[in-house]
Amino acid sequence: MKSIPFDLWGDALWCGQEVVREAPHEQAIRGLFPDPIPARGADLDTEAELVPEPYNRFDPRAIAVRVHDQVVGYLPREDAHRYHPVLTELVAQGLQPRVPCHIWVSEWAPADWEHKDSESTDFHASVAIALGQPHMLVPVNLPPPGSYQLLPSGGGVMVSGSGDHADVLAPFFRPEGECWAYATLHAVEEEGDERPKMVVEVRIDDEPVGRLSPKLSHDFLPAISYLADMRAETAARVIVRGDRMVSEVILYAARSHDLPATWPDGLTRSPVAAPGWHYWIGKEAN
Repeated sequence: MKSIPFDLWGDALWCGQEVVREAPHEQAIRGLFPDPIPARGADLDTEAELVPEPYNRFDPRAIAVRVHDQVVGYLPREDAHRYHPVLTELVAQGLQPRVPCHIWVSEWAPADWEHKDSESTDFHASVAIALGQPHMLVPVNLPPPGSYQLLPSGGGVMVSGSGDHADVLAPFFRPEGECWAYATLHAVEEEGDERPKMVVEVRIDDEPVGRLSPKLSHDFLPAISYLADMRAETAARVIVRGDRMVSEVILYAARSHDLPATWPDGLTRSPVAAPGWHYWIGKEAN
């Protein structure tokens, strides 16, 4: 059965995770670039798959980094062991973890004093990926049932009143202090001294956990309304932080005016059919 691509969540904003052992895979990396490589070097922003190799004879917890089905390197041993549990769990559920990847290459002719074959060249490659902490790679709850569209990630927005919903948030309090979760955004009326205003209510597993201010709501309501007309829910990434004493929910979603012209490119249904998705929920909570 073919794996379903799954873009890992996380808080990594750039490709800062080192990938090692590129040298044995220079041919695969070289094939990703035009020939000849410009004298100033070249770089490529792409996606990489993280593939556990349980039958690797050097390390059964090795994690290969693949681009276009070709291995371009591996996670450093210590890092691979930290990420191995969550990545193997995702693969066991039929998902193929993916991350942003940056590759930089250079190629030059050897100097005369190096006494190398005049037809040969020296090739160098550097590979890095964007990878959050292990406990921040997957949300701790299932996506919304039925049709939904996940808003692209955006700048963090504090959800007002989230501290008043500790009872709803309790299952999401983690020993690490924070976690990612799927949330849904809903247009609701907020009554006040003046005429009622439409604001955005944030829900996790269909339970309200706070609202956005009228000003912030204005930036998200057009997308919510558009998807509602398509009979679909608006999903978004949120981080839940804290414990039963102090808690907060932070929304990370692109605002309506920042959405790409091609959005949405098709509605999504949950790719996960089994409750085994609750990988981190099984861990001891605070």
